[in-house]
Amino acid sequence: MGAGAEQALAGRVALVTGSTRGIGRAIAERFAGEGARVVVNGRNRADVELAADQLPGEALGVAADVSDSAQAGALVERAAGRWGRLDVVVNNAGISRDRFVTRISDEDWQAVIGTNLSGAFYVLRACVPVMKDQGSGSIINVVSWAGIRGNVGQAGYAASKAGLYGLTLSLAKELAKFEIRVNALSPAAPTGMNAQMTESMAAKALARKPLGRPGRLEEIAEAALFLASERSSYTTGQILHADGGMHLL
Repeated sequence: MGAGAEQALAGRVALVTGSTRGIGRAIAERFAGEGARVVVNGRNRADVELAADQLPGEALGVAADVSDSAQAGALVERAAGRWGRLDVVVNNAGISRDRFVTRISDEDWQAVIGTNLSGAFYVLRACVPVMKDQGSGSIINVVSWAGIRGNVGQAGYAASKAGLYGLTLSLAKELAKFEIRVNALSPAAPTGMNAQMTESMAAKALARKPLGRPGRLEEIAEAALFLASERSSYTTGQILHADGGMHLL
């Protein structure tokens, strides 16, 4: 950003769940660079505090497991209470336990659904009253092409992301009258989850991608910034695919 350029999120407060590494970390850094006061979240307190300390500007680290409704509620309460408002919420926290369907245990199923879908719901339920009171807000739910197209070995993960997309559409309709926008971001970039893929699997996936190259974390963060800022002020109920065209396959 050049000297004197207006910051897209100046004065805004943004909560990004699952933001100690990967896509969430990149989004938190991009938001902070655009003037936002960022609330960093993860399960490990040391990781959260370190990530928050490394952001430019004002930041707050809050360790919380969003799959627990009480912890998710407390997270939002601290985020909104720190600076008196909450303008942007990014539901990015997510896990994957890939198994063939007959090998998915109850524990694995509940863990994936609990973090990816229920966790997002708990955060949303807590943040909506804050946004209603201030008369504005932008909610971004991080989904996946797997939730739209499905994927072998990812029944739980795909189901959780499909549910999150449905939640996005429903809340976009429900909250528009309060000037709260709700959109989904479907990214594809190197993350810790990709480590589960073998080298040959990764090569095949890349070869099938229309743009023919891996995504960069900064490209995903730029898409999130668009949805978070006034640049998308007339956009709600949309899914923004920042995935190199994977959703077309």
